[in-house]
Amino acid sequence: MLLAPCAQCGGISRSWPEESVIYGRIESSVSMQCDCGAEGVACDWGPLIGIAREAFIARVGLARVHADPEVNRPVRVRLLAVFRRDGMTIAEAVDAYARLTGDGIIDTPAVTQLLADRLAAAGGAVTTAAGTPS
Repeated sequence: MLLAPCAQCGGISRSWPEESVIYGRIESSVSMQCDCGAEGVACDWGPLIGIAREAFIARVGLARVHADPEVNRPVRVRLLAVFRRDGMTIAEAVDAYARLTGDGIIDTPAVTQLLADRLAAAGGAVTTAAGTPS
């Protein structure tokens, strides 16, 4: 939860950041509520950033997506293509694949779920689980 001055009364408002996978994209939102009755929601496409991301991770933790290198060897090129479609260079995609088949890629639950969905759609056998504590 984030605490900030309320724009209407100057009191302390409470905000809750969230991330979801919607229509194959990450949607981030921050809901605000104040004791004076002021409330609102701000939404955007893409993952949370900055202090909102930090507060979200503190509340929900991280998740990990992992792929066994032997099981996924036959579809390695298709999995690399998933990373390339996200705008990575070849070297970055190779590094991401090495992390995926090593200790796994750690991020917020929504980000790892979206990546797992994309990798599975490309033929990959991946698992997701709780990651490391924040």
